[in-house]
Amino acid sequence: MTFTLFSANLINTPSNCVYPNKTEVTDNTSLAKAVSKDYVCAEYKNSYRNNDNFLGADCLPVDCDNDHSENPADWVTPDDIKKAFPNVSFAVHFSRYNMREKNGKAARPKFHVLFPIERITDADVYSEMKKLVNAIFPYFDTKALDSARFFFGTQSPKVELYPGDITLSDYLYADDFDADMVVGSYGDNIVIPEGSRNSAMSHFAGRVIKKYGITEKAHQIFIDKSKLCSPVLSQNELKTIWHSAQKFYKKVQKQDGYIPPEQYNKPPEWETPIPFDEYELPVFPVDALPKTIGDYVTALAESTQTPVDMAASSALAVISVCMQGKYKIKAKADWTEPVNIFVLDVMNPSERKSAVENAMIKPINLFESERNSQNAPAIESSKMQKRILERRQKALEDQAAKGKADAEEVRKIAEEIANYKDIKPMKLYVDDITTEKLTSVLAGNNGCAAILSTEGGIFDTLAGTYSKSVNIDVMLKGYSGDSIRVDRIGRNSESIMNPALTVLLMVQPSVLSGLMQNGTFRGRGLTARFLYCIPKSFVGMRKYRSKPVSDEIYRAYERCIINLLEDEPENETEIITLSKEADKMIENFAEQLEPKLKKEYADIADWCGKLVGNILRISALLTRSSVYRSHEFLEIPEPLTVEAEMMKKAIKIGEYFTEHAKAAFMMMGADPVIHQSKRVVETIRENGIKEFTRRDIMRFCRNFKKADDVQSVLNRLADYGYIAEKPQEGYSGKGRPPAQVYITNPYVFEKDNF
Repeated sequence: MTFTLFSANLINTPSNCVYPNKTEVTDNTSLAKAVSKDYVCAEYKNSYRNNDNFLGADCLPVDCDNDHSENPADWVTPDDIKKAFPNVSFAVHFSRYNMREKNGKAARPKFHVLFPIERITDADVYSEMKKLVNAIFPYFDTKALDSARFFFGTQSPKVELYPGDITLSDYLYADDFDADMVVGSYGDNIVIPEGSRNSAMSHFAGRVIKKYGITEKAHQIFIDKSKLCSPVLSQNELKTIWHSAQKFYKKVQKQDGYIPPEQYNKPPEWETPIPFDEYELPVFPVDALPKTIGDYVTALAESTQTPVDMAASSALAVISVCMQGKYKIKAKADWTEPVNIFVLDVMNPSERKSAVENAMIKPINLFESERNSQNAPAIESSKMQKRILERRQKALEDQAAKGKADAEEVRKIAEEIANYKDIKPMKLYVDDITTEKLTSVLAGNNGCAAILSTEGGIFDTLAGTYSKSVNIDVMLKGYSGDSIRVDRIGRNSESIMNPALTVLLMVQPSVLSGLMQNGTFRGRGLTARFLYCIPKSFVGMRKYRSKPVSDEIYRAYERCIINLLEDEPENETEIITLSKEADKMIENFAEQLEPKLKKEYADIADWCGKLVGNILRISALLTRSSVYRSHEFLEIPEPLTVEAEMMKKAIKIGEYFTEHAKAAFMMMGADPVIHQSKRVVETIRENGIKEFTRRDIMRFCRNFKKADDVQSVLNRLADYGYIAEKPQEGYSGKGRPPAQVYITNPYVFEKDNF
């Protein structure tokens, strides 16, 4: 509750007209300070009180002297005001003659009622509002209805605040004026009881005039409604109420922002709302891939009758498997990124995910198989050598226990075992694996590993389905390249200084839903690390006899992937740099992205926070896979530099993944506003709510705790076309604005739509 009072420097001085001291009332203390001197509730030019100097007011005062009866049972108290104006905020200042004899009359309650209102700048409208309030509650002093009324201050003032949910302006303007009254809504067959008649009929008069204007139709509806009063109000009382409402709304019509009934009641031109879970997502820009890979992706999509997105996103992951641990890209002097990526394709069953993945990783399987066949003798010899060393170690330990071992020989065998590096079979990727085993695979494979799977079982493992605890550290660090150290009782410690993990998963929507709704996964940044791909389904449109992938196109793809796998840097990882033009392009992109993180990308700010890094990684993948390196002739290969054209393609791919990420986070409930919006629409439909305010939604949907949460949902529903704001009269900017009324798109109530 907030309103403004203006006080004098004097007390009990009727001749004074100057009120220079402005006080914003927010609590008992500020109210008591303001009314400790004579005061007014309006602002006047040069602080000089008279009707002609009226500038505006956000507080409407009325005086209650209880002079209407000498029977104490008839005397009005602040609680009676509270009942007459349900849920309306007001303050009370007990006057100087409160509970004291005056002019020979018995002591009785005497007080001033101060209603916060929307600021009014027209003295006549202000005066008419006082008269309308008096018609609602005819126990206020009728001599205190002009716009230049002052009130005597009191020493040691007694004040009380009665906070409500709405202001007097809300109450007088509202279409649903009777929604919060104790006796309920005054429908066609519900009696309006004594004690509520003036209030109900005054509000109904305002409502019907607002809807139909000052017309005979409006007056007849008002008269018909009055027949529900018990006992019936006299004709004079009804006439007073109607004329007060007429005068008030005639004044209101002159104010800026007034909306006439014909415009106010004009229904909006509705369109079909935007579905919550359907998106027009872009197709993967295959032209951004190196030609050899793009040709294969296009041919495979035709052969399998699948969206090109599946093969294209898989291609990036395959290149990542080939390059991870061997390359890094240098963004700035103090910033380098590894080149491994996480890709998550989301499709329903029977979309031929396995066929596409198997075709994409075929060269990896071939290279791994051939390399292990070539190294089979060396692998077996390594196993034998290790067993021999371990037996020699055991024999020396036995001799040392008996005091017969030579110290130098013990030292040498210990050194040999410590320095021995056994040769293991190549293992470029895994499928179903635990996090503990994944750490061991990384440790035993020079810090590199990949998870390539057409299922999402890894998420169950990460969520603790089998170990009763959530363990995602290896995934987080495998993406970022942070060192991993694991110490376990009864097992050797494992340390990986620069891990590099690639992930390619093709999962069903239910797996994505579980991923997005896991608070730990999102809270710790796992969901932000994936590049999401949600291809359009081809089910129902696929041809049986499709064009197969030509041998020429596949061999070119295979040759490219094998060439990447054959890269074996001698020492440290090779650094890929940016050309000046590419550097400027990624800088411009980052600068444009940053402010969007608090606006259009606010719901996926965590994901977009890693977008620039992912684009850099993609640019490195594209740059290396675009060239063929002859490992037989080039001892020192030519340095790799991301040129402007390649950065442009990487950004294009990044923009593609951005749109798919927005859909992924929204369609599976990761965006809480979408989830809540669905519930609100269902509530509106089930209860047949055609018009409502924010407070109505909070009443129906008890899960909302804060008004701001409801407003976010209403804004989204309006953006999507499920509801629309009903036009309302202008708001001056001071005091509490009238509650916004919303109307529901008839589409919501059509059975076939839900």
